[in-house]
Amino acid sequence: MLSVATLTPIVAISCKGKEKENKALTEDDIKLVAKSERVQKLINDSYPVDFSDYKNVGKVFDKVVKQKVRDENGNIVEKSISLWDLFNYAEGTISKLADGDTVRVRITNPPKPRGGTKFDIPEEISIRIPMIDTLEENTPSATPRERELAAMDSAYARTLLPVGTKVRVVAAEGWSSKSFNRFVAYVFFGENFTRNFGIEMLAGGYTLARLEGNDAFVFSNYLDTPAETAKSIRAYLLPYAAYAMNEGILKKRGFYGAPTSFDGPYVLTKEYKDHGQSMVDNSLPILHPKLWEKPSLANEKNNIYKVLELKK
Repeated sequence: MLSVATLTPIVAISCKGKEKENKALTEDDIKLVAKSERVQKLINDSYPVDFSDYKNVGKVFDKVVKQKVRDENGNIVEKSISLWDLFNYAEGTISKLADGDTVRVRITNPPKPRGGTKFDIPEEISIRIPMIDTLEENTPSATPRERELAAMDSAYARTLLPVGTKVRVVAAEGWSSKSFNRFVAYVFFGENFTRNFGIEMLAGGYTLARLEGNDAFVFSNYLDTPAETAKSIRAYLLPYAAYAMNEGILKKRGFYGAPTSFDGPYVLTKEYKDHGQSMVDNSLPILHPKLWEKPSLANEKNNIYKVLELKK
C-alpha cells in the first residue's frame, strides 16, 4: 500500500490546474438563505432545522404531515403521520462497511407492512448510499492510486459507522426496489438518529455528490407545496447536503486538506478513473456556483443556490 509520503508528490502534480473560484468562497456564500421573503417563509415552515445544522437533519423527519396512505386493509385514508413513519424506516446495526458508500446492516426492526403488503427483508441487507459516490476501492478496473485514495475515504467512513452502530434506514425508492442486489437507502445514525451518513461524508470532504440534474428544480417545486404536505425525502435532504459539501470544501476537510490538498472538486474528479472524470457534474445541483468551472451556466433550474437567489 502507498504511504502518505508517496501520495503527496503525486497530488502536487495533480493540482497544476487550480480553480480560481475556490479562493473566493466565503462562509456567507454557503449559507442557504432565500432573497425572497415569501420563499424564506416557505423554507421556515417546511424545514424546522437550519440548513447549516446538518448534524441534526434527522430532526426534520419528526415533523408531522398529512398524507393519503393505504391502511392495513388496502383502503386509502388521510392521516397525520410523522415523516419517519411515512417513509417507513427500518432499524438495525452496522455489520460491515464495504467501502465509503456501501454498508451492510443487520435488521432488528423491519419496515412495517403497507397496504396489506409485507416486505420480505432479509435479516442482513447490503445498502448503497444515495446522494454520494466515493472512489472505487474494490473494483478490478480501479487503478492502484484510486484504490489508495478510496482506502482513505473508507477509513473515515468507518469512524462514522463502526461495526455495531445503531442505524435507522429509509429506502430511497421503497422497500420493494433493489439495485444490483442492494437496497438504495439513506442511513441515519447518532443519538435519536439525527445524523445522515451521506451528508456527513460530503461534509468530511471525502466524496463527490451523485445527484440528478433536475434535483434543484424538483426542490424548487416542492417549496411551493403546503408545509403540511410531504415532500420527497431527497427534497428534504438536498439543502443540508448542499451546505455540508460546500462547508467541507471551504474548511479544507478530507481530500481538500493535508496530505492530499486537492484544490477543489474539479481536481478531485480527476481521481475518479473508474467512474470517469465527469463525476463532478453530478455535484453541480448543490455545488456553489463560485466553484463551478463555468459559473455563468448555473441557474434556478440546475443549482440550489440559484433557486434561493432567484425564486420569487
